[in-house]
Amino acid sequence: MKRLLLIVFSFIILAISPVLANDQELFKNIEYSTGKILEVISEKVDKSLQESLGEKQLTQTLKLKILKGSYKNKEYIVKNQLSGHPAYDINLKTGDRVILEIEKFNNKVEVYITDKERSPVLFILLGLFSLLILIIGGIKGLKSLMSLVITTGMILFLLIPAILNSFPIILTSVGICILATVFTIFTVAGFNRKSIAAIIGTAGGLMTAGLLSIIAIRLAPLSGITDQESIILWAARPDLDFTGILTAAMIVAALGAIMDVGVSIASSIAECYAVNKSLSVRQLIKSGINVGRDIIGTMSNTLVLAYIGSFMPLILLAANAPFIKLFNLNSIVAEITAALVGSIGIVCCVPITAVAAGYLLGRKQKN
Repeated sequence: MKRLLLIVFSFIILAISPVLANDQELFKNIEYSTGKILEVISEKVDKSLQESLGEKQLTQTLKLKILKGSYKNKEYIVKNQLSGHPAYDINLKTGDRVILEIEKFNNKVEVYITDKERSPVLFILLGLFSLLILIIGGIKGLKSLMSLVITTGMILFLLIPAILNSFPIILTSVGICILATVFTIFTVAGFNRKSIAAIIGTAGGLMTAGLLSIIAIRLAPLSGITDQESIILWAARPDLDFTGILTAAMIVAALGAIMDVGVSIASSIAECYAVNKSLSVRQLIKSGINVGRDIIGTMSNTLVLAYIGSFMPLILLAANAPFIKLFNLNSIVAEITAALVGSIGIVCCVPITAVAAGYLLGRKQKN
């Protein structure tokens, strides 16, 4: 396990080092920091912008203090433009903490407000989540947190750089997801036959989901450009394979649910065998499939409802659209396809895990 952990961390370091080097070169004249609004000096309607844009343009003049970095404790007067659009406006008041972009060119410093500071709330929730896992889960909870960190690291520092550097997206996505599965299951459940069976089932479900997503994306066909973020990415990097990115997104999104099913089936079969070691391979497989039938419905619901919840505004926007138009929209079809592909991966994971666990554990009694 220590060797596996060392290998994983080595991969992460190798992957992130060129990315960080590129970032340092790209942003050598730009620094990001946090600041605090000391005073709202004025709020005025900008008539010149209002005439050109045809909307109410309010300009805030603000005094702020930089809280971190090279310019710590320095104070600046900045402008903040408000257009009345809730998606883009950053309406500020005295005491608000903000994210700043500081640009230095020819010894001249320009400070821009890019957004409000929201990360403290995330850190509080993350701390609460970690604390509850440690209190309730104990040692296994600690292992779960460790596997979560490593899995997230693999996605951020292996998969993302691989996509940006034009590696084969689908092959890389499946490989990294399987590597994450191996690390997670061995860390949480230990190195044993139950874990091996869960890994086999999860890998089978993932490969099924990956193959189906490739077929569905090509037959639909889907462009891979489904939302504002993908449009922005296309404008910046039109060379990327966006259908491949969509496939990778479907595979990664399905990973957690499929892994959960694989571990649940393998664990249930292991418990059955522990209680009654006279059970045959066939009986163990049948028990696993029976448990899987109960799991399938709830896990599929979990996956589908997660997609529905994350795209509620899009669904509300399309609620009054004609049926024929609604179910042919690129963005709607992409989300439905992702939910269905993940659900099929879950269903396929059940018999694969049941057969693997039944064979591995049932064979053990003959040794």
